[in-house]
Amino acid sequence: MFKKLALTTGLAVCAAASTSAFAGGDCGGAGLGDNNLNDLHPFYYNGETAGTTASGIPHLPAYHGHMKTNGTNRFFNVNEMVATMVGEGKHGLWRTQDNGTVREYLTAAAKAANVGLADGQDPNTSASFDEPSEWANYSHLDAADSWAGYVADGNPVNGDGNLAYVDLPISHPKYDAKADGGYDSHVPIDLPSWYCTMSGPEYQNAQAAVRFAFGQPGANIVGPLGKRAGLDIKENYLNVLRMEHFPDANSWVNTTGDVDAIDYNIVDTKKVPTEYYLVERPFFNEEYLFIIAVYADKGKSRRNFSYIRPDGAYYDHLMARKAGGEKLPKFRTTLPQVHPKFAMLVPNTKGNRLVRRKGRASPTNLYGVHHPTTGACPAIGGDFGASYYGGSWPNTYQEITPLCDAVMTDIKFYANLYDGKGWDSKGKYLANATIGGSQNTGDTDGDNNALTRGHTDVPGVYGAYADPYLTGNGITNLEQFTATGTQSKTYQTSEDAVSAESSAPFVPSL
Repeated sequence: MFKKLALTTGLAVCAAASTSAFAGGDCGGAGLGDNNLNDLHPFYYNGETAGTTASGIPHLPAYHGHMKTNGTNRFFNVNEMVATMVGEGKHGLWRTQDNGTVREYLTAAAKAANVGLADGQDPNTSASFDEPSEWANYSHLDAADSWAGYVADGNPVNGDGNLAYVDLPISHPKYDAKADGGYDSHVPIDLPSWYCTMSGPEYQNAQAAVRFAFGQPGANIVGPLGKRAGLDIKENYLNVLRMEHFPDANSWVNTTGDVDAIDYNIVDTKKVPTEYYLVERPFFNEEYLFIIAVYADKGKSRRNFSYIRPDGAYYDHLMARKAGGEKLPKFRTTLPQVHPKFAMLVPNTKGNRLVRRKGRASPTNLYGVHHPTTGACPAIGGDFGASYYGGSWPNTYQEITPLCDAVMTDIKFYANLYDGKGWDSKGKYLANATIGGSQNTGDTDGDNNALTRGHTDVPGVYGAYADPYLTGNGITNLEQFTATGTQSKTYQTSEDAVSAESSAPFVPSL
């Protein structure tokens, strides 16, 4: 889901490759303000909008954006179809867990027409809520209503006597009717996620960069742990981008067991399966960006993290699937340990190397270790804006508590946007062609074959030594060769050219 937002033209496009976008004048310089990096045209660096480089590589856009919370910036950039996000180290996370439902609010149009479910009607059983016309009265995100669309948990009925919100299990017929099928066979949502806010609402200074990234083939691909946390439920997570830490970045866990004593050590992700995501999720009926980490037990163990409350429409759906003969992955219905156990790397007694240890995550009871005076930890799951002050969203378990800042992560990530894969394939960026297809961007010699390259050379001898020491001692260059005018090379492998998704937003024409 993309909100259409035109790029502003606060800076002129840099028209020549020799002109630096930060050299001054029309290309920026000392006058760069808070928003101007986002205003740069995505092809600012040499002014071209189409075609390929002399190497047969597609000319790719570059984006720069920034976002902030609590006066702290994170920088999101895209270059050569690689997204990077760099902010502060050791950013505190709160634990939350989706309960297999979607909170949908009465839309602005429905409120104006005084329609919707009446108080006492159950959206999961009522015959009045089984038609698309009724479903349209409620939405997980109503952009037209902005902040007014949010209603705090615990206030289910509005002044007109209609339900202000409904909680629909992901198995609800409304989602079955979606073009992509729905969630009837979705893996059980039994893992918590550990999250923190990365931006303000709509994150205007990063929209161009982030939503371009969300529009690429490498985005919205959710791993097995992310699915167990529900990150592929599009009504709850509008867009996701799986990210990887830079080599020197880590997750960190405090295991002191004392809320007044803080001592963080590196989470051993070789022993604790881990996935990281930048997600766009509705918050108070506005789009925000969040960083999310999902951790799991290694192997078949489910003791530390797995949980599904054995009650409600979502649990009933899972039991119906099981009764119908479906073999579901195992999950726990008893609460996990209050403080989950993490494998970690700690300095040895001499302090000269890291050794493996285990410890239980200990919360700090602070709103955040970097800004402890702004509030206290909610210490309960559920709706952040409710009177009971929950730790996240209304469709989360209250009993899965935030454990505020028991776990932290370094905001130092990257993601490959073209196909989600790394650059460690020997064919990537080599012949740069779609083999067997119509695209042939790597065919720089015009022979309709990207795997062969012919080059015209100036005839003559190349590499003959001229140094008197070498020539006087009869030493010849073993790499010496004679050019006859042409050379032909055959590549043994090739991959599709790395390119941007043509339908992605925020690539305006010059």
